[in-house]
Amino acid sequence: MELFEGIKRHHQLVKDKGYNVVMTVLIGSQNYLLADEQSDIDTFTFVLPSLTDFALAREPVSGEFEVEDGKCMYKDIRLALNLLKKTSPNSIECFVGQHTYIEPIYVRILAPYLLNEENLFKMVHCNYSHMLYAMAGMAHQLAKRNMPAGKRYAHSLRLMDMYTAFTSYAPTSTLLEMRPYTRNLAMVAKRDTNTDNDIFYNTECEVNAKTLDTLREVFSLTDEQKQFQVEGLTLIEELQKELMQFYLKYMVK
Repeated sequence: MELFEGIKRHHQLVKDKGYNVVMTVLIGSQNYLLADEQSDIDTFTFVLPSLTDFALAREPVSGEFEVEDGKCMYKDIRLALNLLKKTSPNSIECFVGQHTYIEPIYVRILAPYLLNEENLFKMVHCNYSHMLYAMAGMAHQLAKRNMPAGKRYAHSLRLMDMYTAFTSYAPTSTLLEMRPYTRNLAMVAKRDTNTDNDIFYNTECEVNAKTLDTLREVFSLTDEQKQFQVEGLTLIEELQKELMQFYLKYMVK
């Protein structure tokens, strides 16, 4: 309950800045059950452009600000849906997480897409090639991130489990879950303060990144997966169209 209240509070903070908010989602370690007592509440809020934004053809907004318990990030829903078309671990996290607050007036529009397992599955599987490329890329980028080696290793384990779930028809509600064994490994590594283990963690990160490279190279789409991609892209475009039409009618009233 405390976590959900934090998400709602972040939602309202973005709303208080004058943005037309659609929904706010939790991102980060809580989604993967890797949170500890020091973990912040980081959220992403999707917003719609104002009539003035439309009239002046302004660029879609994207930004962030710090709050006491974490960070509030926000992005124009059009940018967010375009990111979903490309498909990456970060964009998927924003749509399949279990901790989401939707602005009441938009529930009816979003429900057939984001709360319908069949449609959501197709939407998040609309670009297999880019998803696998993004996973491998993120794994390689971990070596450049300024974080403890154990935490870096925990993230690489998360990506490995996500690959398995994403390519094996796992329900969208489980795409962010880690297997108990790897989650325990990740938690131990994340809390490890013994720098003597850093060489092991960094080596394993490199191994996981190269493994994801290989998996990406040998992966081939089935006919069913190709169909998911076509239907998923269509659904995303339909959602954006319905959302914008509803919003413009609502604003004009």
